[in-house]
Amino acid sequence: MKLLIRTIFCLSLINVASAQQTWGLAGSNYAGVSNIDLNPSSMIFSKCTWDLNLMSVDGSLLNNSFYTSSQFAFPQFFKPELTFATSNMSNKTKQQAADLVITDNIQNTTFLNISSTIKGPSFMFTNGDDAFAITTALRGGVSAFNLPKTLVQLAYENLNAPSLYNQPFKVGNGVAGAAMAWFEIGGSYAKKLSENAKYIYAGGVSLKALVGFAGGYGLSNGIDYTVPYRGNFSPTNLNLGYGHSINSEKAPVSLSNPLGHGVTMDIGFTVIQKKHTKSRPYYSCPNLTGGSSSQYTTAKNYKWKFGFSLIDLGGITFSNSASAYNYNGVDTSWDKINRLNPKTLAQADQLIYNQFNGANNSSKNNNFFVWAPSAASIQYDYNFNDLIYANFSVVQRVVINTEARLARMNTLAFTPRYERSDLEIALPFILNEYRYPNLGLMVRYKFFFIGSDQLGSTLGFASLYGLNLYFGFKINHIGRIGSDPRMVY
Repeated sequence: MKLLIRTIFCLSLINVASAQQTWGLAGSNYAGVSNIDLNPSSMIFSKCTWDLNLMSVDGSLLNNSFYTSSQFAFPQFFKPELTFATSNMSNKTKQQAADLVITDNIQNTTFLNISSTIKGPSFMFTNGDDAFAITTALRGGVSAFNLPKTLVQLAYENLNAPSLYNQPFKVGNGVAGAAMAWFEIGGSYAKKLSENAKYIYAGGVSLKALVGFAGGYGLSNGIDYTVPYRGNFSPTNLNLGYGHSINSEKAPVSLSNPLGHGVTMDIGFTVIQKKHTKSRPYYSCPNLTGGSSSQYTTAKNYKWKFGFSLIDLGGITFSNSASAYNYNGVDTSWDKINRLNPKTLAQADQLIYNQFNGANNSSKNNNFFVWAPSAASIQYDYNFNDLIYANFSVVQRVVINTEARLARMNTLAFTPRYERSDLEIALPFILNEYRYPNLGLMVRYKFFFIGSDQLGSTLGFASLYGLNLYFGFKINHIGRIGSDPRMVY
């Protein structure tokens, strides 16, 4: 069990070099193609005529069960062994020296979320009436939500927790975990739908083709169990589904050897309120006759902007090197389960099949479907003076049904920012799962941006329950080509 926890921790550090939302950049008028992952209609109102993302990297980890000390965490990845402790242990010196600690105020339901994106060459163009984009990205994630507190404790203690022996426990219906890695290529289109004296309305859609490289899931349909003594797991009514699809050494990961295919869709709408008209003289360049002309124009900006979107609707069907199992009504006593050490997934599958009396209680499929991290989002952006803005956004994961799914983090973000074409500074304040606060920082200078949505823990200023880092390089053209000076965005 501890080996599993260590593996997850190490995977989190690997992914960190590679967040679901870059909140410091998400509301920027100069983010260009980086914004359409949250709302494809936003590119209509971009201040970039065109934007080319050369490469951007975005990775995050967050959980509410385990933490490490307030030291920079990357060196721990290179340790051959990790040390474990509990936060309520009597030997505080040993606890402080531990690499990974389970918190003593662990919540009744726990979560783990790892997300990574490497966005490759991606291009966006807008003329204010129509906009399109082509995007490429390599994405991956691990998620586990609503895990019972006792299950996490028993896993951490390797089924050696005397205070929990001979007590009835339950894992509810729909408790799930999943992991997935995939490549995606997408096309996006947005259009100005209507305009009047005060408002402009726009809509957009993105379609993405997905190629899956790895996938797996576990899904509870209700499990009643006890742990009578150390190393014994005794379910009395186990209803469990799980599956996996992973390349072997003989068939390495590549675009020519995918394990699954799928499609996702994003759809979004945006409305802006035009900034109040400020009549002021506008002097053009002298014409060929030596004269000049003047006219009156409106400010080229908006007062506020509101958007709504549905993102990552769809998923991947894994059908190559895939196995999926369903067990129903299992009643057994599995002794010394903590000593098992299968070398391959096939060996683990066979051990489970034999112990759970598979011929009578199971079904097996050679394919399975995993939902992408689907979510609904609203975004509100307010312009104070064309330099200072404030963005308020919410992302709520969407559970379409109780099938296997990669779950997105629920997030509420408030982001004030200072914004110019050549320099931008944003300070997002974020509530993950609507209760765990984080403070971030993003700086964009011309064609480069870097930021973190978990600044304190990433830099080692606080106990590290998670990490987040993102950065990118792009080139773009600011403003409109042959634009009408009366344009207000």
